[in-house]
Amino acid sequence: MRNSGLLTSEAKPKGGTTGKLISAYYLEVEYLLERIEGATNHYQALGLERTANNEETIGAYQQSVSVLHPPQHKVRAALPDDMMVRVDGAFKRISEAFGVLASHKKRVVYDKSLKRNVRTPLPIEVPSEAPRPPAPSTVDLANQSSANVLTTNKHDRSAAADTIDIIAVGQHPVFTRITDKAAAENRRRCERFKLTVPALVAGYDPENKRWQEVAKTVDVGRMGVAVRMQQRVRHGAVVHVTLPLPTKLRNHGFSDAGYNMYAIVRRVEPVQDGFRLVGLEFIGNHPPAGYLYKPWATFRTQKWNGLNRRREERVDHIEPVLLEYLNEHKQPLSHTSAVTENISASGARVCTRSIAPEFEFVRIAKMDRSFESLARVRNQYTGKDGFERLCLELLDQKWPL
Repeated sequence: MRNSGLLTSEAKPKGGTTGKLISAYYLEVEYLLERIEGATNHYQALGLERTANNEETIGAYQQSVSVLHPPQHKVRAALPDDMMVRVDGAFKRISEAFGVLASHKKRVVYDKSLKRNVRTPLPIEVPSEAPRPPAPSTVDLANQSSANVLTTNKHDRSAAADTIDIIAVGQHPVFTRITDKAAAENRRRCERFKLTVPALVAGYDPENKRWQEVAKTVDVGRMGVAVRMQQRVRHGAVVHVTLPLPTKLRNHGFSDAGYNMYAIVRRVEPVQDGFRLVGLEFIGNHPPAGYLYKPWATFRTQKWNGLNRRREERVDHIEPVLLEYLNEHKQPLSHTSAVTENISASGARVCTRSIAPEFEFVRIAKMDRSFESLARVRNQYTGKDGFERLCLELLDQKWPL
């Protein structure tokens, strides 16, 4: 594994055409869905005046269909599942409207019903109007200069909150905000919001081959995003992300349809159902120094000097251990020896000469087998001495302190 030092900015990002298509399409389809779902009659559903002729009716229907079912299959496939349900409902709605307005006889009867103020039943259920709450709180832009300053060893992040408040945009919940009770236990430096949108993630593998994937976000914030993706990525890898991030969470590009940002991989969960949960920390709209020459390299951020965000204190402890690398089915791939550098009841940092190229879990055991536990990797990096470090979270056993 290669290491290229601290993160600095040096070059301009390059936004991909596919990423721009995804961002523009997401915003366009969201606008169309809002119009169709808020319509109280067939004319509003198709965006027509009541004086529209048959040619205009056909054109409006075809235009709506081209947005709901675009020719670019990859672009439409990037929509989250909940939006796909809305797309299907909207298509039924405009199809019913077109069936009525494109027929002269049906349209005459329908227009008479409108004059009698009889509202045609809608084929989908429209949720009740929700009041618009205040905008979600975010960190001050002036404090973003320290966005890249994180600790090398403070890698644990909090789990999702148990209690949330819904913040609605129009009629559809978009953000979820952590309540005060949950926030007291949240160790994040910046608030995260539940939001599912398509994101184009691009990077390089260790063989310097470029890859890109249309992923879906799980939560977003001003300083980072969590995505579900299939591509295997390494801790410390730098990727380029394009997504339709709300402007309140941006640091630049406020008028752009897509938000382009470089990010460093800070968290990689074991694969489940074919996808990994990957935590990305934004590092700016420029890549780090050395990225243009070695885009496959791994990077480390500067040491964090703020408050300790660990759940448990680590104590220095040197002890030889055995490591067994496992696949997603927890079947053994290879094994090696290692030495612990620090431990807590639920975690440890170990130093080893070699790390398996592809694995999902680790089984750590004392030499005498008096203790062993399944673990997942919270971080991995190469130290200045050239040895590999694994930061492990114990999953089924506590370390005997």
